[in-house]
Amino acid sequence: MGAARADIACVSPSLHSLRGNRALMAYTAAAMYGGAAFDGAIEGLIPGDPSFAIAPVIAAGVVVTLLVAFGPRLPRWALAPLGPIGVLLIASALAATPGAGDGAILYVWPVLWSVFFFGGRGAVAILACVGAAHAATLLLLPEASSYPGRWVDVMVSVCVVAAVILRLANRNDELLAKLADEARTDALTGLLNRRGFDERAALELARARRELTSIAIVAFDIDYFKRVNDEWGHEIGDRVLVRVSEVLASQSREIDLVARFGGEEFVVLLPEADTEIAYKFAERVRALVAHDPEPLPPVRASAGVTAGVAPASIEALVHGADTALYSAKRSGRDRTVCADVPHRLTTEPSLLA
Repeated sequence: MGAARADIACVSPSLHSLRGNRALMAYTAAAMYGGAAFDGAIEGLIPGDPSFAIAPVIAAGVVVTLLVAFGPRLPRWALAPLGPIGVLLIASALAATPGAGDGAILYVWPVLWSVFFFGGRGAVAILACVGAAHAATLLLLPEASSYPGRWVDVMVSVCVVAAVILRLANRNDELLAKLADEARTDALTGLLNRRGFDERAALELARARRELTSIAIVAFDIDYFKRVNDEWGHEIGDRVLVRVSEVLASQSREIDLVARFGGEEFVVLLPEADTEIAYKFAERVRALVAHDPEPLPPVRASAGVTAGVAPASIEALVHGADTALYSAKRSGRDRTVCADVPHRLTTEPSLLA
């Protein structure tokens, strides 16, 4: 199938929409900071627990208040430091707590947040921050509580968490992209379906209007295709459809959009093509479709062509091509009819004999 231009990308659902949601970023960060503040506060009140540092808890509470009030309105770059700031508050709380406590587990929260919202770059940045902050914390603790294994334990744990989050996020993107692609592709032929065609055609329409260029549409229909299914069976009919799709793909340019609209009807959008170019394309395709189909049954195709410079809509062009196609069918099939110049560019079956 002729592929769309490199700069025409089909937008598919993915984690990118979540990662760019500033309200989600702000409120999840507020939950993270609020959870850390609550944890620090209740630990300091539990009998037998060591004394806790009040400053990080107060700072976390202030951050929560600011995020709830202003977070969703902040730009993405302003929210990015929330992960490293969380790491620094956790490290300062650990440095002020004597003994080998288990508060380092809280590093997981900013790691999860940063990796999810900022991907690979966020993972590198937050892991470096955790490594440096926790190393500095251990250096400040008494020698009995600052053995190297504590740093190794923390770094191995947060690195594994980051790797898992990255892999799951990437896998989710891959699956969603695959589903989106399948939703826009005809399962039998691999061509675009109507939905995929409409989405990409809209981009070509915008380009044509911007650059004042022409767009041509060619609609094809296999003549008497019902007879093929009735006499040869639906499996052979499917193979005929696949062969026609292969012919269309082989004759299309990289910038063309080739789609199966359903049944035995195919539509091709040719950017920067006028009626004559589209007509020649249609004739070339029809000749190849009719040529030596063995071991498949012989078939012929009718085609309708229309074109316009900076057209009002793709729907109007498709309708014009369909109208020309119906005219070809009514005129005896096995021919090409052009909507805007039907007499000069209309072929007779004898030309393909």
